[in-house]
Parts: sequence; structure tokens; C-alpha cells
Amino acid sequence: MAHIVLVTGLLTGRINASFELASRLQKEGHEITYLCQPSTLVKIQSYGFNALAVSKITFDYKDPRRSAMESSWFKKLRFHLKYLKSHYSEGIKILKLEEHKALFRQVNPDLALIDVEIHDMIFTAIELKIPVKLTTTWFSDKISLKSPSIRTGVIPGRGVSGTKVGILFSWLLMRAKINARVVLNRLTFTNYRRWMFKKYAKNIGFDTSGLLVNTLPPLYSFTKLPIVTMTMSELEFPHKLAKNMIYVGPMIRENRNLQKEDPAVADRLKTIYRKRDTEKGQLIYGSVGSMATSGVVFLKKVIKACTDQEGWQLVLSLGPNLNIADFGEVPSQIHLFNWVPQPEVISHADCVVTHAGNNTMNECLHYTVPMVLYSGKKTDQDGSAARMAYHGLGVLGDKDRDGAEQIRSNIDEVLTNKAFRAKMIEFNNIYQDYRARALSPLLFEEKEY
Repeated sequence: MAHIVLVTGLLTGRINASFELASRLQKEGHEITYLCQPSTLVKIQSYGFNALAVSKITFDYKDPRRSAMESSWFKKLRFHLKYLKSHYSEGIKILKLEEHKALFRQVNPDLALIDVEIHDMIFTAIELKIPVKLTTTWFSDKISLKSPSIRTGVIPGRGVSGTKVGILFSWLLMRAKINARVVLNRLTFTNYRRWMFKKYAKNIGFDTSGLLVNTLPPLYSFTKLPIVTMTMSELEFPHKLAKNMIYVGPMIRENRNLQKEDPAVADRLKTIYRKRDTEKGQLIYGSVGSMATSGVVFLKKVIKACTDQEGWQLVLSLGPNLNIADFGEVPSQIHLFNWVPQPEVISHADCVVTHAGNNTMNECLHYTVPMVLYSGKKTDQDGSAARMAYHGLGVLGDKDRDGAEQIRSNIDEVLTNKAFRAKMIEFNNIYQDYRARALSPLLFEEKEY
């Protein structure tokens, strides 16, 4: 069978999803090699996968010839003009493109599955004529009058913003902001990284008409390269789907936390489960994701919302960046953790309060647990939350506007309205169909995009 390279970034959700993708491809007979960031190498190898570290991706583009003191506009202009003829050649070194090519030559894969954010590896693989498909956990961001951008919380059919005129306006406004950012970068001689990739793409013969300037973490969206998305087309807003999107369904690996199991955490959770079952109560799980560095105010509102509610047990995962002590003394029905085995807790939960991260939402779908959606308002979270609410998989709230009383009402609505669980079961059946499909025909299909 084929030798497939998986190129990953740093996002925990993407890496976890890739483990299931890699496992399924191995079961179909393929050899898998990860090319990953140095900081994720040990984690990937601990799950039994062959992995090689790539040179650290240069997201923060800095030209070493430029002094830190050159901060004024005139100094930036002088620097730009002084090195006008060598910006490109220096950029090749800064982005380590030759090093990336050497690693690809060493591995010599039949197919490269590369995270949509890692432009450095995407273009070097294309230059070497290696078949490339991009991977993502995001929904499509195709421009359409029926489907708002994943950067917005606009829902078709809801309010003025959900009309075709409203959706068009939201697209125009977003594209205007993006283009203004690009113009500003040019005028201030910043973001050489975007310029470098565009020029490099042209030099290797890549059709740059398939690049759409973006303000998501990727500098560009690819409209012609095939994109393998670990989502379901049925969860998109109804619209004509992008031709280059390949939907393979959510990738959930149930035992992904086994290496990290903490006996003390496991014992606490078992006690909570027993208490819920004994009292015939309800378990609410809340998580703000591993990216959270703030959010204490919102989480305190969630705690207040669940306090003194008979039968409710709240398990709140704060992530590694928040301190449990900052929340003070909490009632006995509130349980704070910095980390929990999330798939296990969701499997026991009656509802999940989520920041609308793809990994958490997909695990809710896997275990048919309805959601209370409070978008973290980062990257695609607004759009993802809007899609879940549109399909009836949860209640949509606003973390900045809603107080404890509204949060309590939203949780109660999800717990008591059986329609949410019914919708979860309906979409879980679709999800199970995706899990039953072979991936190889989708990944090796020859198709014009």
C-alpha cells in the first residue's frame, strides 16, 4: 500500500483528530509517518506512531538583518529599499524551505496530508511533485449567499443578518477588513511571510488564482487544492458545497487520554459519577479548551448558574493556564479540574457547556450529548457554534452578554427538552455512516478541483 506523511501543527484538537485518521489509514494497510513540530514529537511517538521533527515552523517572521531599533516607518522603508533585491532569497532561509524539501526527499511519501496552516510544507511538497491534500477540522469557508463565513455567528434565516442581503453584507465587511489588513501590511512593511509564500508559489508554477487571502491563522485559503475536512457535510449550512472539500467525518479516538491518566483525577470522577447516579441527578460538563488563557469571569458565571440547582453536578475543566485557587471556595456540587479525560467525562454527561471547539463538539456528537454553546469567539468558533445551533444540537448563548441566570436557563433547556437529544441521535447515525467508510478511495481519488 502507500506511504502517507501526516504534517501537523500545534493545535491539540488537530493532533488528537489526526491520531484517529492515522490509525484508520494504518488499518487500511498504509504506512504512516508524522512530520511534526519538535514540541509535539514525544506525544505523537507515545501513541506508537513513527514521527520525525521538522525544523520549527517560522510563524513569527523576523529578518535577522533588521535591527530591533528599526521601528519607525522611515527606518522600515529604508530597510525595505536597502535589501529590496534580497528579501526573497533571505526569506527562503528564514522559512527554512530548503530544509523542509530535504526532509520530504528523505521520507519520499506517496501522499502528503498537510495541515492547512502549514504553508511552508504545503508549497515545498508541491514543488517536489508530491501529491498533496490538506487537512482541517474546520467547516468550509466558501463564499456563498446561503452560507455565512465561519468567522461570524450569522445563522441563515434568523433575523436581518440571516437574510441573503445580510449574509452578503457580512461577507463584504469581512473581505473589506481582510483586504485593509493586507494593504496596511504593505504600507508598514510587515508580514513578509505572506508576500514570500505568494512569490514562492508563483516561482514553483503553482496557480495562485487558487489562493484567497485570509485572516484565519492560515495566511491563505486554498480554493483549488483538495481539502480533507474532519467534519460532516450534513452539518454545514445548506448550500452548494465547495468542490475541493472532502468530508471524512469527525475523527474521535476514544482512548486518546490513556497515557495521561491520573489516578487521583480518576477516583474523583468515579465519586462524582456515583453521586449523580445515586441521586438520579444530571451531570454538566464544561470546558473552555486548551487554548484558553482567560475566561475566569465567564466560568464564574457558569459556577453561579449551577450552584444550588438540585441534582446538578458540574465538572469544569479549566485547562492548564487557569489556577483553581482563583475561583475561591465553591459548593460541593461544583468540581474544578485543570485536566480531565474529556471523552470519558462527556460519555457520562447529560449536557456540555462548550466554547465551540471542534474537538469538543465532535466528541459530543460521538456520545450523543447535546450542547450549551458559548463560543470562545476565536477563529472559527462563532461559525461552528452557529452551525450546531442551526441543526438543533444545542442552545446558543453569548459568553460576554449572558449572566448566570441566562446560562442556567440555557442549561435547563438542553437538559429538559428531549428534542436536542433526538437531534444528536439523528446526526450520530450519520456520523456512524462516515466511520464505516474506507478512507483510501477518498484520499487517492483523482479529481479535478
